[in-house]
Amino acid sequence: MKNNYSMLGLIMFVILATCFAIGFLILIFRLKGEQVDSAAEYRRQMQSQSFRRVQTIGVRGRILDRNGVVLAGNRPVINITINPESYRAKKRGESTEKNIVDALNKAAEIVGRDSFVDSEDIRRHLRQSLAMPLVVWRDITEAEQARFFEHQHELKGFECSIGSERYYPCGMLAAHVLGRVGRDRRKLNSGDERINFVDKELCGRDGLELQYDTLLRGMPGVERVLVDALGFAARREILVEARNGFDLNLTLDYKLQKVAESSLRGLRGAFVAVDPRDGAIRAMVSSPSFDPRECVPIFPRKLYERYSKDPAKPLLNRAVAGLYAPGSTFKPITALAALSKGLDPSKTHGCYGYYEVSGMRIRCARTWGHGDMDLVNAIKNSCNPYFCEIGVKVGANTISEVSRDFGLGAKTGIDFPIEGVGLIPSAAEKANRDPSVKWNSGDVAQTSIGQGLLLVTPLQMALVAAALGTGKLPTPHFTKDYVFNTKDVGVSLKNRKIVLEGMRKVVAGGTGQLAGKNVEANVIGKTGTAEVGSRANRRKNTWFIGYVTPTEKSIIKEPLALALVVENGESGGSTSAPKVGEILRAFYGESEK
Repeated sequence: MKNNYSMLGLIMFVILATCFAIGFLILIFRLKGEQVDSAAEYRRQMQSQSFRRVQTIGVRGRILDRNGVVLAGNRPVINITINPESYRAKKRGESTEKNIVDALNKAAEIVGRDSFVDSEDIRRHLRQSLAMPLVVWRDITEAEQARFFEHQHELKGFECSIGSERYYPCGMLAAHVLGRVGRDRRKLNSGDERINFVDKELCGRDGLELQYDTLLRGMPGVERVLVDALGFAARREILVEARNGFDLNLTLDYKLQKVAESSLRGLRGAFVAVDPRDGAIRAMVSSPSFDPRECVPIFPRKLYERYSKDPAKPLLNRAVAGLYAPGSTFKPITALAALSKGLDPSKTHGCYGYYEVSGMRIRCARTWGHGDMDLVNAIKNSCNPYFCEIGVKVGANTISEVSRDFGLGAKTGIDFPIEGVGLIPSAAEKANRDPSVKWNSGDVAQTSIGQGLLLVTPLQMALVAAALGTGKLPTPHFTKDYVFNTKDVGVSLKNRKIVLEGMRKVVAGGTGQLAGKNVEANVIGKTGTAEVGSRANRRKNTWFIGYVTPTEKSIIKEPLALALVVENGESGGSTSAPKVGEILRAFYGESEK
């Protein structure tokens, strides 16, 4: 019995020893895994808690005209920043935020102006970007900089840093075209490593700054910042250098743009000039305008409200988004529609000062009438009754088809973020507005002379002028590297020559002769006067569209197609044509004739 107990004890001992040995081996393997195998992972986690990755920005690209004139660039600015680490709370009852506020108040007395940063900005920065310096003054003056450096020893944690702001060396020139910039954060994918902080960079808000924002911004860089246990910065190193944005080379001509803006100063209206061969924009003006320099570094809310409430609408780009009745500048379209249906251009129609249709009387600019008019002279004298008659005969559908062939009622495809479409009248469109009012011949007559529901943009009408001159409708564009295309408008050269002869006579001795007076170039065109509003609010928008080719003596050796509209003018001949003449003389030179 005793031997049995001894044997049982031995077995129990062996079992216990084995379990202990197994447990000890498991412990060894676990310790090895934790202390050896996982050491690299722990180091990685520790570093991820100790380092912050910061996305940095490069300098925004410039915008230049076709000859290299800088329209939008960058200028260096001196900013003052504060390092939160220098004012971290170290005692019970202290507040890092209060320490920074007190320091800012002291610094403001030295610099000479209050900081734009308030308590809420400081709280947000401490909560979201603790490891980053906080910009507390932007674009300080030389005097402020001198005072800062004189007392810098009293301003612990404050530093001067060099930044950049958008700069417009030509002032307000082409403001609607260039657009505005603001500051925003663009967070990009950085692979497996998470970006902790993103610097605010200049970004496009509208105009070409918005259209080509990605190109102008360039590519961001990455910095690594070592932080302590509380998140304050201790050391910085650059991992990836930020790349500056690319320059944007435009087709815009500084000289033509400047002259056109000067011509429209003080008026409400727009001007567009394109190269009719490829659609390159040479000038685009919208008046009144705004000063982009007032919108840097941000567009102040009060300024935006003032512009928005201004009845002159200075923020509206009338050249691409303004919708106008084209008036008599539409008559060449009506003429081509009639010619396509077999109109005899030599056949005359009587003008007695008015045209009656569907219970309405449409008057001619010449109240006593022009007498018998053929097509060429009807274009020259802008005879309303003639075009009403041929328009009603040819019908709305044909006029609509030719209008669309010339790009009306559709977007042009311009490389710009906004664009008006306009409207080609139809029975369906009229029914949508008021089902109780039926479409009739009076609507067709109104459309034939560019009135009624018909709406176009100045850009569209400049392209109409280009297509009249070349037979092809180009796609407008602002950038030199743009791959342009053109579309045949489907008009025979014979019919186009008839219309062009009428437009030649408009400038040679008709309603638009002031557009070509003493201009060292060959100018053909069409005037237009569109009545808008009703009764007490009745007013006139006046037009001129033209196709211009240089002579041997012209300063500039390239053609232009253009459109100019002036709101609240007298007539196309007396208001808009002289403005065009003024612009063309400055561009092509002045002749002795």
